Formats: sequence, structure tokens, C-alpha cells
Amino acid sequence: MIARPHWTTLLMAVVASFCLVVILFGGLIEARLDPHAMLQDNRLSAPLSHGYLLGSDEFGRDVVARLLAGLRWSVSIATLSTAIAFAIGVTLGLVAARRESWLSTVLRQITTFTQAFPAFVLAVTVIAILGSDGIWSVVLTLGLITWPVFARVSYAEGRAIFQREYVLAAEMMGMSRIRLYLRHVLPSLIPSLSVLLVFHFADMIIAESALSFLGIGAPLGAATWGAMLSESRTYMYDAPWLLIAPAGAIVILIITAQLFGQHLRERTQ
Repeated sequence: MIARPHWTTLLMAVVASFCLVVILFGGLIEARLDPHAMLQDNRLSAPLSHGYLLGSDEFGRDVVARLLAGLRWSVSIATLSTAIAFAIGVTLGLVAARRESWLSTVLRQITTFTQAFPAFVLAVTVIAILGSDGIWSVVLTLGLITWPVFARVSYAEGRAIFQREYVLAAEMMGMSRIRLYLRHVLPSLIPSLSVLLVFHFADMIIAESALSFLGIGAPLGAATWGAMLSESRTYMYDAPWLLIAPAGAIVILIITAQLFGQHLRERTQ
């Protein structure tokens, strides 16, 4: 096993703990740091001035408060959409893998289509048509569009698992289908699916930020990292911290997720 530098482990622990605290106590944090509070006298304040750690934006809103609100939004959407995609994809993939049927054919056609047609373009189209009424419209769109990723892996590996002797023996002894899946099939898929979960989470962070940047993800006025990036373009040279802060937050979260995924891959090989 490859030795992992101590700084990467520390980074993963710090970022994960910080995200957990912000999500669990987000309401209390926003009561002290309102991301929508405007102070016109403190417009475009530089970092470490007028009591702003990372400065303020063109409306006098605290950049730190908006970063924390954006963290809750992005992580919540990435987690929920990943959970939906995982549940649908793994269920359909394993059902189709157990025995060749019409479901297997349909599943292959869907996965082929999603590989040929970028999921992000499809997400933009769906949200633009249905509208963005809140977090659930984005969550459901991303989850229902990206589930073939999990279905493809579950189907490919499930086909091999269902041919193993202990699985065939358990099925011949009359073990129920649900118990067969939970006791013998799913545990064999945990190594590959756990790695895929982490990388998919990182992809959903990027997808949500891109949607918010285009103005079709979050509701109008919501404090999201993508919206902050979009708004900062006008002040890119006069107030670069408005761009650096959300961009840095996205990069740190993505790098941490990627490191964690690589760590899981090394541990499960």
C-alpha cells in the first residue's frame, strides 16, 4: 500500500469536520453571519478591513457568510443527488444483472445514450424547462440524470458476482432475493461503489456550481458559490477577492474529495 503524506490526511480530516459543523449548525451560524445583510457603507471592503475576514461584495455583504451559506447549499445538493443516483442506479443495475432480460437491454441503451449525451447539458435543459423552485428541483434533476453511472458499474460487476459459486449455492438453497442481494452481492460491490460515490460527489459539486454560475440552478438571490463567481466577474480587477474566495472554496472541496477517493481506492485494492 502506498504511504499517504500526513498533510493529505490532515486536509481531509479538517475539511470534512468543517463541512459537518457548518451543515449541522448552519442555522446558528447564519444567525450571527447573515449572508444577505447589506451595508452600503462597506461596499467592496478589502479582506481584513471593517471587520470582514475575506472582505465584502458590491452590496456590502460578508464574503465569509456567503461562503458558508454556499457550502451548505453545494454539499447538501451533492449529497442528496448522489444518494438518489446511487439508490436508483444500484437497484436497477443489480436487478438487470441477475438475469438477462428486457431490463438489461433497456439499461444498456440508456447508459449508451448518457455516454453520448453529456449529463450536464441534459441537466441544463431539464432545469431550464422545469424551472428552479428550490433545492429539490436541482437535486432531483442531477440525481435522475446521473444514476446510469452507478447502474453501469453495478450491472458489470453484478454479472460476475452472480456467477460465483457461493452466490449460486445460496440461490439454490432458496435464499430470498432481497437477502441474497444484501448478504452476498452488495458487500462484494462496496469497494468499487464507495470509490465511485466519492468521485460522483465531487462531480456533483462541480455540476451545481456550474448551474449556479449560469443562473439556472439556485433561486434568484441565493448565496451559492457559482452565483458568487458569476457576480464577481464585473469586479475581477477592482476586487479580486470576490473571485478568489468562492473559486478557492470549490478547489479545496474538490481536491479533498479526490484525495479521499484515491485513499479509498488504495485501501480497497
